[in-house]
Amino acid sequence: MIFIRHESPVGGKAKVLTIHYLPEEIGINNAADAENAGGVLVPTVPTPDNIAGKEAVLYFNPTTKEFSYEYVDKPLTQDEKIAQLEQQLKITQDALDALLLA
Repeated sequence: MIFIRHESPVGGKAKVLTIHYLPEEIGINNAADAENAGGVLVPTVPTPDNIAGKEAVLYFNPTTKEFSYEYVDKPLTQDEKIAQLEQQLKITQDALDALLLA
């Protein structure tokens, strides 16, 4: 089993804060232990889709015991920002070259 801890539910879903794949290592051996630790035991946790530029946020519905993901925009890394600027510069330079040669 897998131990998860989540925020208080809002609108039937709660953001997952902790996923522990070996709960027995932290003294959680059954549902009562999990509840006392502020979480629940679940058999599996779904794998998120890999969407470019998005970050997966895992939610859990304590009533139905179902998981869902929401995908939010991920901030660009420094390397991604530089690559984006270089691409914009190349497009601008190509447009200027086309104007000058026309």
